[in-house]
Amino acid sequence: MARIVAVSESNEVAFLVLQGDPATSKSRLATALSPEQRVRLTRYCLSRITSLVDRNLVYLLAENSMAASEGHRLEIRSISQQGSDLNTAIAACLVASELSLYGSVTIIPNDLPFLNSLEAYMQNPTDEVCLITPDSHLTGTNLLRVPRSVANPAFSYGPDSFFQHVRLAKAKKLEVTVTPCSHAFDIDTPEDLTLAQEIFPDAELWSML
Repeated sequence: MARIVAVSESNEVAFLVLQGDPATSKSRLATALSPEQRVRLTRYCLSRITSLVDRNLVYLLAENSMAASEGHRLEIRSISQQGSDLNTAIAACLVASELSLYGSVTIIPNDLPFLNSLEAYMQNPTDEVCLITPDSHLTGTNLLRVPRSVANPAFSYGPDSFFQHVRLAKAKKLEVTVTPCSHAFDIDTPEDLTLAQEIFPDAELWSML
């Protein structure tokens, strides 16, 4: 697969990957995958993102030092998560100095092993548009791009986050564009894993676990 290299006009978009502790993340998959397999899943998801965009545009929001080590392994810059509340930590990131050069930030939970394009999210950002890709259940949020110019940004990752993020964006007077993203299928539960094996039977992931 050809790697998409960011050109100068795309450099205003950064990608913020939400990275939990690889030893404890994806706990809902514990009955289907061993701890070692869950770590390999996390690493594979991160490698998918860095295969699609210039890793100089990628930042890891790291839950702890173990999470940050995953970024170091791929030479990705990490931003330490401040506090235990993920949504507050994401909002703090948008005003952090590390992201000050970018006009927009795309937030990606690190659970999309079949992702094969981020081209829609590489397009030039504007101050008035929020891009969002729902999860496979059409209730969660797989990708979310927000302008850094938004004052007091707020996020609502958790149950029904897709609807909450649409509501929050409209409250900020942003135009919301629901953006399909090729193979943006997330794996959170054993049921997701079974369905993924049916939809993507020939995926490289299965040989990596």
